[in-house]
Amino acid sequence: MIRLIVFVCLVLAACGPAGPPRATGAGDLPFAVTDERELVVLTAEAPEVLIARAEARGYVLLAQHPLPSLDDILVVFRIPIGTTIPEAIDEIEAAVPGVTAGANHLYSLQSRALAAVDYAGSMIGWPEEGCVARARVGMIDGGVAPDHPGLASGQIIQEAFGGGSDAQAMEHGSRIATLLVGPGRLRGTPLYSANVISQGDTAGVVPILRALDWLAANGVRVVNISMAGPRNKLMNRALSRAAADGMLLVAAVGNEGPSAPPQFPAAFPFVLGVTAVDRDGAIFRNAGRGSHVDLAAPGVDIMVRDGARLRIASGTSMAAPFVTAAIAADKNLTRRSVESVRESLGAAAKDLGPAGRDTVFGAGLLQFSGC
Repeated sequence: MIRLIVFVCLVLAACGPAGPPRATGAGDLPFAVTDERELVVLTAEAPEVLIARAEARGYVLLAQHPLPSLDDILVVFRIPIGTTIPEAIDEIEAAVPGVTAGANHLYSLQSRALAAVDYAGSMIGWPEEGCVARARVGMIDGGVAPDHPGLASGQIIQEAFGGGSDAQAMEHGSRIATLLVGPGRLRGTPLYSANVISQGDTAGVVPILRALDWLAANGVRVVNISMAGPRNKLMNRALSRAAADGMLLVAAVGNEGPSAPPQFPAAFPFVLGVTAVDRDGAIFRNAGRGSHVDLAAPGVDIMVRDGARLRIASGTSMAAPFVTAAIAADKNLTRRSVESVRESLGAAAKDLGPAGRDTVFGAGLLQFSGC
C-alpha cells in the first residue's frame, strides 16, 4: 500500500475563489485560507499528547481523522483569540516535536471557458482509439456530474469528501474526467475521482487529506491535480512522501500569469508541472513561468466530448490530463520514479521556444510514444 502523508489544503475555484480571499500572515502566506482561526496538524503518533498540550494552551479540538493509508492522523483545532496562524504553527510545533502544523490554504482550478478547436490528440500523437491504462489513475478535483456517462458505466468510481456540489466545480471535474477516461482516452482501468469541494467551489485540508487516504487505499498510482495555489509545508510533507513511495503526481502550473510566483503543487520538485499551449505551440497567455515547468501540452481551446454534449475550455488545468494519461498508458513509466519519468518525457518532447529547456515551455511539447 502506498504510504503518503498528507497533501494539503487544496481548493477548487473554476475562475477564482468563492468570496473574498482572506489573508493571514502564516509562514507560507499571505494567501486565501478557509478560516483564519483554524489550524491543521498532522501527527504520525497517537494524538492524545498533541491534543492535551494544545488544549492546555487554549486551543479547541474541532475534529480528528485517522488516515490509515497515509500513516498519519489529521487533527483540526480552533486557534485561541488573539493568536495568529504563524504564532499557532510555531507554538504547536514547539510543544509537540515531530508534528507538522499549517494554515488551511485554498487552491484554484486552472481553467476557463473559451471557444474551440479539436486538435489536441493529433498534436501530441495520441491515437484516436485511445490506450489501455497500465496503472490505476485518480484525480483530485471537483465532482463529476451525476449524468456523466462514465459514472453510469462504472468507469468512474467517485467519492465525495467535502460535502459540496457547486455546478461550476462539477463542470470542471467532468471535463478533467473526460480528458482522462472519455471516448478515445484511457481504457482498461477505472478513474478514481475524489470530489473535494467543501464550500462553493473551494476545498480545504480535511477533505483533501481524506481523499488522498482513499486514493492510496485503492492503489492509485498516477494522480492528476488540475489545481494551483501557494506553497504549504503540510503539502510538502505529504507529496514528498507520496512521491517517495511511488505515486506519480501531475499538476497544472497555474493561470496567474507570467510574473506570478511559482504555484504549488506543480512547483514542488517531486511533482511534474505542466503548462498549456495552443494549436500553434504558443504559450497560454496566463500560464505560470519558472524552472518548475516540466512539460507543455495542449491546453487552449480544448474540445471535450461528453456524450452528446461538447465542452470547451482553456488553461493549464486542461493540459495536465494529457501528461497524466501519457504516463498511465506507458508500462515503462508507471513504475518509475518521478525523476525518471521527467527525464524520459523531457527527452521525447518537441522543443519549443529557445533551444533546450526553458522557463516557459519546460522541456517542450509532450510527444506520446504509443500504447
